[in-house]
Order: sequence, then structure tokens, then C-alpha cells
Amino acid sequence: MKALLVQPRRRLTSAQRDGACSIRTPLGDSLDVTDYSLLPMLDDLARLERELIDAARAGDTPVGSGLTVEELADDNDPAHEIRARLLREMLLGQRGTLDPKGIKVQGARITGTLDLDNVAACSGLSVTSCVVTSAITARYASLPWLRLAHCRVGNVHADGIRVISGMWLDSLRVTGIGGTGAIRLPGSHIGGMLDLSRTEIINETGPALFAPGLRVDGNIWLRDAQLGGVSERGAIQLFRAQVDGALIVRGAEIMNLVGPAMSADQLRVEAGLNLDKVHVIGGGMHGAIRLIGAQIGGMLSVLESELTNVEGLVLDVENTRVDSKVFLPITVICSEFLTNNSCDRSKRVDINGFRFGALEVMPYRAMPWQEWLHLIRCHTEAYRPGPYQQLAAAERAAGHDGNARRILIAQQRDLYDRAPKALGNWLTRRFHWLWGVLAGYGYLTRRTAAALLITLAVAGGLGLWAGHVTDGGHHIAERTGTFTDPTGRPCTSVELIGLGLDRGLPLAATGVRNRCDLNPDTNLAAKFTVAIWLTQAVIWGLATLALAGYTGLVRRTT
Repeated sequence: MKALLVQPRRRLTSAQRDGACSIRTPLGDSLDVTDYSLLPMLDDLARLERELIDAARAGDTPVGSGLTVEELADDNDPAHEIRARLLREMLLGQRGTLDPKGIKVQGARITGTLDLDNVAACSGLSVTSCVVTSAITARYASLPWLRLAHCRVGNVHADGIRVISGMWLDSLRVTGIGGTGAIRLPGSHIGGMLDLSRTEIINETGPALFAPGLRVDGNIWLRDAQLGGVSERGAIQLFRAQVDGALIVRGAEIMNLVGPAMSADQLRVEAGLNLDKVHVIGGGMHGAIRLIGAQIGGMLSVLESELTNVEGLVLDVENTRVDSKVFLPITVICSEFLTNNSCDRSKRVDINGFRFGALEVMPYRAMPWQEWLHLIRCHTEAYRPGPYQQLAAAERAAGHDGNARRILIAQQRDLYDRAPKALGNWLTRRFHWLWGVLAGYGYLTRRTAAALLITLAVAGGLGLWAGHVTDGGHHIAERTGTFTDPTGRPCTSVELIGLGLDRGLPLAATGVRNRCDLNPDTNLAAKFTVAIWLTQAVIWGLATLALAGYTGLVRRTT
């Protein structure tokens, strides 16, 4: 890694050795910076350029023309210009030892490409309220700090840059071109914070921000930024990025009509991801915001945001883990949920394998489980058991077992509605439906017990009815000793009810059939017998479901 950061070291003379310095990179290793005073230098310095050198040596205030960025954009006065080559010479130490306060340029036109490639500097660089007429490159550079704020620039390519204490790119206006990205920070390491607040980045031929493998020891700020890119992989690309602080994208506007607005697969954020009040427009099937396999140590908040995808998902958090709470109001996805039980389901999410901390309603308003359930049921591409199981586990962990049962019942209904072939043939699907009605798929055993009691009452009622229906001189159910007599003798009401229960529950015989039973010689005896058999079958089925439900044997969890 060291060989990539600095130029090969040369053997120094005693005179040259006095100008060398040592800096410590974000990785903790110390780099000796070579004396480049023998390299060719500019020899026709303008007044503003000489003032800049003197101010940087003395640690004075920023040097510039005093013009605003808008005035500099239309200004062609050479007196307001500083050549970019001079800034490189100063950072290389060719213009003498600089004050630790660094080089500070404010309100000037920086002409030419600001080339900081492979520069290992002892002083930081601040360029504010300037117009940089060409691109800025800082590939594999190493700087104590870097600030490019309130400027107009072209591409900013800083692959593999190492910045010790922070990198401020706030309020920039970047008009980049090319498929490699307008601002590039792949594999870079920022020791402090990375600030891109209020920055406008437009690239009509590629991504706006390309930073896979970026590591930031502090926070990343994209607050109130405006980014527009054209890339199938994302306008913002933060694949495998690692942020030891928080990632704040609050109030940003991000657009990409051919792919995700923000792609951050396998992102690692230690202190939370804030996407509040963002306005996002994405395209393609991979999600307007894509966070597949991300790990978020704090909270994930998407409050008061507007997510749009002209073709596919608006949010993809498949296999993402959030260690704390998730603030994702259903209104981000579905504007009709709070006033309607149904919705048009136009916006979709992928939350398969999504894991999060407990769901709680706070003043900050975490998304309650009912809204999560609606999101899973109505705004996912297809039935998946994982989201239901995760939501149920979160509610159970919070001590809300009743909510967990409702969620798992909804899972089985969704399985029946959206993945019926997974249940088997037509007969199996009918049984699944009946199982849900009678037993709540094993989660409402009291419903099964109630149905069992009702069926037992029906059995007793059939016996009572049979004792009040006559055929000739006999009753359908009567005293057994009078079956062969010309006229039968009726049973008591208690005996008739006991007859129905006895026939419905043959394993719990009451002995009443020795005194009172169905007379087989009557015309309607066979019909009553069949009716009681059917009732008996229902009783057996319900008894089995109730027993299995109470013991947890038939509760589907996958």
C-alpha cells in the first residue's frame, strides 16, 4: 500500500533533508515525504500566485480576488487566476516549508487540471468559492486534510486517496462527464468525516458518486445534496463501503432513470443510516434505493420521504440487518393505508431476509407492526415466509404473543393466496383453507374448541330431534324395548340428548343406548344415522385439530 501512496524515495543530500517531513496516514503508518525542490517549477509567477506562496508560508488568511463564484465564472482577467500547477508544487514542498494551517485559496480561477496524483503532502489544501476550469485529480494522494467548498469544478477523481482528518466537498457544483463517475472515491480512506452537504453533482453519461470500497472513520454527510446520474448500477454507488460513523442523506434529491438512485450493497454503517425527507427517483428492476446485504449498526430512518421507481422496486433491503429500530412509515410506500384497507400496490419492496431490532412506537414514530404487515402482504413482489417470521419474532420478543399469532395467521393466508401451488393439489389447498377457518392454522385453538362444542351441541340436537319425529306409531328414537311393539314409547329429553352425544362420541359411551336408541325399522332412521355419522366425523376432526393446536404440532412456521 505504501508504494501506491508516494513517489519512490530518493537519497537526499544534507541540504535537501531539511525540507523533508513525515505524516501519518489514516491507516496509522508513517510516510516520509520526499523533497522535490530539484524538480522543474514555474518561473513566471503572477502577483496573486506570489501572494499565495507567502500566505501559505506564514499561515495567513486565504488569498484570492474577492470575487464571487458567479462573477468568476464570467471573468477572464489573468490577475484573478492561479495556475493549478502551482498548487501541486506547493504541496510537494517545491516552494519551501509551508505553515501547518495549509494552503488556502478563496475567490480565484484555478486554471488547468488540478493534478494531485500521488502527492504526499505535509500541509492541507483549502479551495473555497473558486472556479476550477478543468478536472481535479488526486489519485493515491495523501493529505492531512482537504477542502473543496462552494466551488464550480469538473470531474473530481480521487481513487485511493488518504486524508487524515477530514474531507470537505460541501456546496460544490460538479458537472462531470464519463461512465467512471463525476466524483470518484473508490478504495479511499478518510480519517475524519466526508462532507458532501448541499453539493450538486450532475453526470449525464455515468454515475454521480462512485465510491465502492470507501472507508470513512467519521460521518458521511449528503444532507440537502442534489445528485443526478445515468448508470444501470446507480447514481450513487457505495458498494462495500464502510462508515464508522453515520450516513446522513437527509433532504437529498437523487435521480437516475436507468438504474437505482442509490446502490449500497454490503454497506457497513456503525451509527445509523438517515434517509429522511429524501426525494428519490430510480429506474430499472433493482430498486430506487438498494441496500442488499447491508449492516446498519444504529437506526434506519426513512421518514417523510418520497421514493419512486418507474419500473420496479422502490426499496430493496434483502438480507439487510439493522441492529436498532427501523423508522419506515407506510406512507413512504402506500399513501392510502391510513384511510383505506386496500391499496393499488403500485410500489414494491424486497424485505426478504431483512432483520431489525424491536418495533416500538415512540415520539419519533417507529413503524407499528400493523403497517409492517400491510407492507409485507401488499407491497412485496411475491410470498416469502422470512419477513413474516422476522416480524413475528420481533413482536414475540417484545412480549406481544397475540400480535405474533395474528402475523403468522396472515402468513398462511398469504401463502394460500399468492403461492397456492406450494401447498400441493386442490384437495390439500381446500384442507388448508378449512384449517384456517376452523383452527386459525393452529394459532387459534380456542376457535377450534368452540367449533367442537357447537358440533357436540348439534349431535345432541340431532338426538333430541329424532325423539320428536314419528313414523306410524313409533318415534325415530325411542325406548329400545318397544321397537317390536305396535306403538313405541318415547324417551326423555335428557336421554335423547345423551343418545346424540353417545353416537357422536363413541369412545365416551354413556350407556344410554341400552335404554334409548334409533329404531332401525322406521323410514327416517337411516337418514338420522348418516347425519350423526357426519357429525361424528366433524367432531373427530375438530378434536384432533384442537389437541394438535394446543400441543403446537400443526403450526406452520415456514
